[in-house]
Amino acid sequence: MLQFKQIERLGLSFAGILRKEDNINQDSSENVKLQQIELSLNQIGVYPQSIYRVKQEHSDNIHLYKPYNNRELTIADGIITQIRGVALCISIADCVPVFLFDVNKKILGLIHAGREGTRKKIVQKALKKIICEFQSNTNDVVALIGPSIGPCCYYLPDDLLSLCFNEGLVITENKTLDLWKSNEKQLIEHGIKEKNIFNICECTCCNDKYYSYRRGDKRLRNYAIGMI
Repeated sequence: MLQFKQIERLGLSFAGILRKEDNINQDSSENVKLQQIELSLNQIGVYPQSIYRVKQEHSDNIHLYKPYNNRELTIADGIITQIRGVALCISIADCVPVFLFDVNKKILGLIHAGREGTRKKIVQKALKKIICEFQSNTNDVVALIGPSIGPCCYYLPDDLLSLCFNEGLVITENKTLDLWKSNEKQLIEHGIKEKNIFNICECTCCNDKYYSYRRGDKRLRNYAIGMI
């Protein structure tokens, strides 16, 4: 487990990612996975009242969690809440987990921003929803870009690279896609101060501590979790 102290110290009860070492049984049912995730958190003294997940489909849908939400999985790739004690959870295997936290109003967003989500500017849509729903000030919002496939490894066919470039994503001199800088750029364009963006810069494809879709882990996932 990797914890993100950079934003925990600003008011979150937990922000981090469960990796290979946490031994979540990927072949188990959804309920069993949630129990295992909860146990992993309990072992470090974190006790969520509940764990909330969505059905991720590389969309740009942002879901606002409320206590009366239906238990069926909502199709979304971003979750926002102001409810304390609810652990927001997304699964990743090379896509970028982006944490958004309004340190003044205590609003948390957790975003799954892969290539498609980044092309659709999902982090900007999440920020718009936070501002619309809670009247947040972007000066109060910090962001953390978590471990994902890095520009060192994200090679794509030329036609896909051209498409991404034309849509404003960052392409490196080595002709790779930089999801970290692309999301950072989108955050800054939408009013987040550069000094308030933490970029972990850890590549899931290079680092064997993580499951990586590109490295061959087609069914296996890491879990990014945040809780107020």
